Amino acid sequence: MEVPLTDLSGPWRARQFIADATTLSSAANPNQPLRISGMVVRTAATSEPAPDHFCAVCVKCPHEHCDSDFVRDPKSLPAEVLQEIAEPLQDPVYLCPCHNSTFRARDGERLGGPAPRGLYLFRVTSVTGTVVTIGEVEEDALLFL
Repeated sequence: MEVPLTDLSGPWRARQFIADATTLSSAANPNQPLRISGMVVRTAATSEPAPDHFCAVCVKCPHEHCDSDFVRDPKSLPAEVLQEIAEPLQDPVYLCPCHNSTFRARDGERLGGPAPRGLYLFRVTSVTGTVVTIGEVEEDALLFL
């Protein structure tokens, strides 16, 4: 999967993508085609972009598989979400609108809510002068999505 670098021109610029995959042979529904909704975010401001300057996640919340929303301004989060997180937020987050699970945009880490873990990560494999290349998703996502 390739995402144009121009769509991620500055820090905290985000772009959605869809990845095709196949469930694992050990999944409840083995070897089935799967479309995974993802989001890639530029996490660093630099003129020399590298794979570690981007984070790509599956936006399906690991709680009940609702799509999480990218929230650029964490100050706009509901008061009850901010209270549960109990740490000052400066960077964007993902928020699941179903049950308020919240995840750090920098690395998909769970910050609060009923989700049992952070968001599943895609591997950012390379960055050229024109595209960010996104590779496979964490293997567990192919078991549980």
